[in-house]
Amino acid sequence: MDSDDSSPQLPAAIVPVVNAIRVESVVSRHPVHRLARRGDIRIEVKETNPGGETTVKWKVSHNSEYGQPGPMAYKLDTLIVNRRIEEAPRPIPRMLRIGSLSDICRELGLADSGKNRSDIKKGFLQNAFAGITAKTEFRHKDGTERELEAAFTRYSVIFTGEKLPNGRKADAVYIILNDVFTNIINGAMARPLDYDYLKSLPPAPQRFYEILSYQMYAALKYDRPRAKLIYSEFCAHAPITRHVNWENARSQLNKLMKPHKDSGYIAKVDFQHRTDSEGRADWEMFFQPGPKARAEFRAFNKRGGPSVLEIEPPDAMPLLTSTELTEQELIQRGVTPEVARTLVAEQPEEKIRQQLEIFDYRMKSKRGERIEDPAAWLVAAIRSEHGHAAPKSFVSEAERQRREEARQAKEQAAAEARRRERERDEQEKQIKRKIAACLGAMTPEQRAKLDADSRAAADPEMLAAENGPMREMMSKLRLETFLRQQMEAENALPLIDA
Repeated sequence: MDSDDSSPQLPAAIVPVVNAIRVESVVSRHPVHRLARRGDIRIEVKETNPGGETTVKWKVSHNSEYGQPGPMAYKLDTLIVNRRIEEAPRPIPRMLRIGSLSDICRELGLADSGKNRSDIKKGFLQNAFAGITAKTEFRHKDGTERELEAAFTRYSVIFTGEKLPNGRKADAVYIILNDVFTNIINGAMARPLDYDYLKSLPPAPQRFYEILSYQMYAALKYDRPRAKLIYSEFCAHAPITRHVNWENARSQLNKLMKPHKDSGYIAKVDFQHRTDSEGRADWEMFFQPGPKARAEFRAFNKRGGPSVLEIEPPDAMPLLTSTELTEQELIQRGVTPEVARTLVAEQPEEKIRQQLEIFDYRMKSKRGERIEDPAAWLVAAIRSEHGHAAPKSFVSEAERQRREEARQAKEQAAAEARRRERERDEQEKQIKRKIAACLGAMTPEQRAKLDADSRAAADPEMLAAENGPMREMMSKLRLETFLRQQMEAENALPLIDA
């Protein structure tokens, strides 16, 4: 078994603001897009029960003219279309306004250029022509098991200027949800994801987050120490190339997991070698939830969170106790299974974990002394009365946790302040545009009445200022201020939060 460490956990008291998006849990669980920028990849999942009967069948075909749905099509579905679906009333209307190509560029953080608008248009066409052949079961919102067995596309797309079903010309990009997909969205359970985090990730790490989120949420829900994924199953559901050589697989996974370790979503990952039904090399991946995963879980479960969630059942999770995890970690570092069992039975777990931390630090350090027999060194440290002393530069997991908590709390507060400032700026712009439009639409008589009314309401200092060199500007300010007060009294302006 291989192991890798990252960051610790936030305390339960911190419940950060998470910009959640709730996504249906049927189609999104299965692959639709290739995540590589070039080439094609076979998108097909097939699962059988012990008797050989097919229980899941999922295949996606594409239109040769527009090509296989790629990274842009994936971002459009996960960040734009899913957001519009979540914001729509229930039951979902079949026609959804997506926005102009320029609007979509801005939402994706792209420059509003001809190339990007063209790529977005092509991505929508790839999605619209992606044909899905499916046989799978899912849980309905009412708790019953339902079966999906159909060949379908998810939606049609209508671009600006084209004719809508009602005969009007489209003033933006619209999608028309197809019947099978509409029934899924209206009936399937949902799962929460951090929308801002999704947006920040490249396509492949984003898909990794989508898939791992099921197991990670369930691990926290059922108080399990780790979440589990099978490498081959992840590759099929991503989809990405599956490797049977460990070095290639590890290099591939390190790239996918790096953003999630850096963010604190994954605290630690262990790999256990296994083989699949055909005898090919495979790996079980065990993920310890990090502070971000725990923060998400608390945010999603606070008052007002999603009421119907799709999570893995408890029997799908590895039933590993804290003692078993500690024993496995000793074995990973070269201690024999028998000695490992003896140590966890005889020594306090806190002491073992402390010496494991010091051991790992010394093994990774380039400045420390060379340990000739690492396993023997570790066993001796655990069995000695006080253990081996930590190097001066060593930072314990508890201290790393404290620092990580402080860093994340600071970043979350700053991000929330920036978000509120952006919202205030945008709302202020909307108010100014509305006031300007109102003034511009007034007749001379209406403008004269407004001038008289505003003079009567103005304080003497403001009126006196109009006699100076800035007469025109101050007069305009008086009219706009008075009109703003009237609109606020009539609740005709957007509310600006303090």
